[in-house]
Amino acid sequence: MKRIIRLTESDLTRLVKRIVKETVTAVEPIATGGSGFKVYFDEGKSTLSDDAKTIIVNDVKSKLKSSMKTIENFYDSKEFKIPKFIEVGAATSSTGSRERNATLAQKRINVMVDCIYDAFDELGEETGNVVGDDYIKSFLTTNTDSTYQPSGLKKLYDANSSAPKAEERYAYVIIKPLTTMGKTESQIDTIEDALRKARGWNVNPDEVGIANAICKLQTYSDIEDLDDELRDFGGLQSFINSSITNGLTTMGSDIEERIKIKGCLNKASNRSGKGDISAIAGGKLTIILK
Repeated sequence: MKRIIRLTESDLTRLVKRIVKETVTAVEPIATGGSGFKVYFDEGKSTLSDDAKTIIVNDVKSKLKSSMKTIENFYDSKEFKIPKFIEVGAATSSTGSRERNATLAQKRINVMVDCIYDAFDELGEETGNVVGDDYIKSFLTTNTDSTYQPSGLKKLYDANSSAPKAEERYAYVIIKPLTTMGKTESQIDTIEDALRKARGWNVNPDEVGIANAICKLQTYSDIEDLDDELRDFGGLQSFINSSITNGLTTMGSDIEERIKIKGCLNKASNRSGKGDISAIAGGKLTIILK
């Protein structure tokens, strides 16, 4: 005898959404909070001793190790691009001509970039897998951190003749280790369930519960996935604005919850390099998905 399984309309809706979402939900590479160091140079110089370079290479190498797995997983991803997670910059004494200082700063940047390439090469020699120079270049952001104006030096004085300051002659490296973040399909479903439960019949909904659930989103793609889950409400923005009213309710003021949701959405979006996507206008929360 065949067994007949009866599905309700909500069961069918959830089943269809799961099929649609299977290829949508995913983790993505995220650059986390960074750490780095400065290297100081002699006046007018852009070279470092071999010992100094060795110290730099070893330090960079130790900071890169935790990112290698994420690089391997996403280097050829068409959906998620590895963010630039290494920043290199330089400064010079503010004395001297702008042209001279710009050239000198760039030379100092080049020295540090060479050390980063060497660090990747040494990691490759240890693992047997050397990252290509073209990929390393795509991970880098270089900045010249100098306005070439002596701090505290009035225009009255001649920059070319004023004494240079040692603390202005440096190059720096900041590495923001890569990790993977983002909710799985089942985790997005759990957040959706929490939102529907907190909303209930939309009579004095649990606005704190709604805010807390939304704040579990980690990335921009999480926001997109949840927006899709809530499409029967018109999307995440419509769900929030129809559930969280403007101002005072019998449960108290909801202004705090809307501010919290805005902050959490923007934090998740910024992790993915998308910038702010949410704001509050006219007592309503706006979400602009790009």
